[in-house]
Amino acid sequence: ALCLSLTQAPTDTPIVITNVNVLPMDRAVVLPNQFVVVEHGAITYLGTARPPDRLTARQIDGSGKYLMPGLVDVHVHFHGNPPNDYPTLLQLFIANAVTTVVNLRGNPQILELRNQINAGTMLGPRFYTVGPYINQPFFTTPDEVERAVVDEKRAGYDFIKIHGNLSREAYHRLNEVARREGIRIIGHLPRNLGPQAAFAEHQYMIAHGEEFLYDTLSRSTDSSLMTIGSHFAEWARRTAAAHIWVTPNLTAYKAIGGMIQNLDSMLARPEVRYLPQPTQQIWGPTTNPYTNRNPPLGAAGFAPRVHLLEKLVVAFNAAHVGLLLGTDAMNTGVVPGFSAHDELQDLVTAGLSPWEALHAATANGAEFLAQPGDHGTVAVGQKADLVLLDANPLDDIKNSRRIAGVMLRGRWFSREDLKSLLTYTANPGQGSN
Repeated sequence: ALCLSLTQAPTDTPIVITNVNVLPMDRAVVLPNQFVVVEHGAITYLGTARPPDRLTARQIDGSGKYLMPGLVDVHVHFHGNPPNDYPTLLQLFIANAVTTVVNLRGNPQILELRNQINAGTMLGPRFYTVGPYINQPFFTTPDEVERAVVDEKRAGYDFIKIHGNLSREAYHRLNEVARREGIRIIGHLPRNLGPQAAFAEHQYMIAHGEEFLYDTLSRSTDSSLMTIGSHFAEWARRTAAAHIWVTPNLTAYKAIGGMIQNLDSMLARPEVRYLPQPTQQIWGPTTNPYTNRNPPLGAAGFAPRVHLLEKLVVAFNAAHVGLLLGTDAMNTGVVPGFSAHDELQDLVTAGLSPWEALHAATANGAEFLAQPGDHGTVAVGQKADLVLLDANPLDDIKNSRRIAGVMLRGRWFSREDLKSLLTYTANPGQGSN
């Protein structure tokens, strides 16, 4: 099958990347002319001296290129997509050097998808998933919330997602039981309670920067936009103090405004052609959920809110809030894989340095996931999820798109392999076997 034929080297074949510039991502430096050895899915050597010859090793010339960790997208969506489309979506992530994803709406079918990927029977990035949403009206009392958390933990989900309102008592029980059960709460803020409740309960991650615009003080009304920024410094300080991760999610929010303003232009983007045909049709003018709202959404309101979100990102970054890369991939208008590079650009446009944006997408993502042996860095002992770039992304974040190769679990995908993945997604009936 195509999915397995493109995993070129078996995991027990050593791979040596020669004369490559390394971006370790634990610090803002470039280590020039390095040799990197990968064995059994992990980095076993990193240094300037040529390692001892391995007769069976595959040699990859890294001369003039830059090696960094693969990207982590902590906000993607598979729920609502037909299972037949899962391989296409997974391959779009790999082709764009996204080597880890977190699915933010789950069900038993997606849990099984995760298990297939982990077992090696489905080609895909490292995959984590929440379960079904926990919020009103599906769960209302503290006891109902407790049972839901316990059930999802026992089912094997990786996180719990909140996606709406809860009473203060139920929200407290949600976080209390999650800590007892050893599973973390991520997702939206309970908008009826505002960020103050999240600060008090130490919610693990907030999945949209825009959630702060819906604070109970303002409700994100047009009249509140002039004053809401005055709260950013306090929210940043309290978010950092509560050790809450934040995913700005700029790309998805900007995409909504872009579709309302000019849907034809958004749908004409080159990457849209790689989506399954049913998805392209759903995003079209007759069924697009954002351009068919009643009452309609106004494009004019998005520009000032985007500006506010950019200011919020800068304030949170200055306060040392843990920022993550998440794109809402497969939300309408957001193309998987490609959206990670859009988000990197949006973070830099907002005011982060290229290194800060890339650090959010690599080392921060790994720290958020907190898996043994994975710090999201290029170092001995770390997992071999890597991307080889033609140019230095620290010089220009656009260089994150110049992908020469991807390594996933120690398996190498050359530039040609990645092109084949994209060719297959665009023409699934014509792919090689």
